Amino acid sequence: MDKTLKLLILLVILPFITLAQSSKRQYVGLSIGPSIPLSDFARKDLNDSTSGFAKTGVALNFTYAYRFSHNFGMQVVVNYSGNKLDNVAYADGLMKAHPGYGVTVESTQNWSSAGAFGGPYFRFPIGDALSIDVRGLIGYFGSNSPKATIYTTNINDPSDKGTYYRESSRSTGFGYLLGAGFKYRLSHYYITAFADYIGSDLYFKEVTGWNWDNEPYATSFAQKINYLSLTLGLAYIL
Repeated sequence: MDKTLKLLILLVILPFITLAQSSKRQYVGLSIGPSIPLSDFARKDLNDSTSGFAKTGVALNFTYAYRFSHNFGMQVVVNYSGNKLDNVAYADGLMKAHPGYGVTVESTQNWSSAGAFGGPYFRFPIGDALSIDVRGLIGYFGSNSPKATIYTTNINDPSDKGTYYRESSRSTGFGYLLGAGFKYRLSHYYITAFADYIGSDLYFKEVTGWNWDNEPYATSFAQKINYLSLTLGLAYIL
């Protein structure tokens, strides 16, 4: 009877012992900051089909981290980035291609990208409260291309006006996140500051619209989505 009682007590308290052992090893965090487009994503050359014409936007990160040891753990990061189309640069490119026309571009939908990533991270303590995290994650990534309306006016004949469209398209694929940042502990919270590079090579199919000849079209294009996410946030230690 005594042995059975001891076994029952052990079974009841074992989950709490395990939880206590794993406490302070987990955290969940939310952060926000600028999303800075890079390389092809930021390029503004109408003659280069890989140009994204993306402007600096906003990035959001949700992070869950579990530390297995003093210096090593796993993280899951859900990242969102919204980047406006550079309407002025896009219009300038069209006017260079069609010098007899004035062009105005209005985008009603931005580059909208999101990814869910997972993988290892390494923790490097600097004193009791401050530490550096370095992470390399892979996962699933998707993006919606911008939707834009293009208005044209013939310089020599102002009554000759045109309205053309570029519809949005969606593409998904493999993505990755490489980053590093600081965590500063305040009781049950961390103040976090991270710099993350996010990249994905996507292919957008059936992008439709009306072209300069006032005819409907459907096209496809490859686009490298890559941006630097600089976020500041708060994390709760579990």
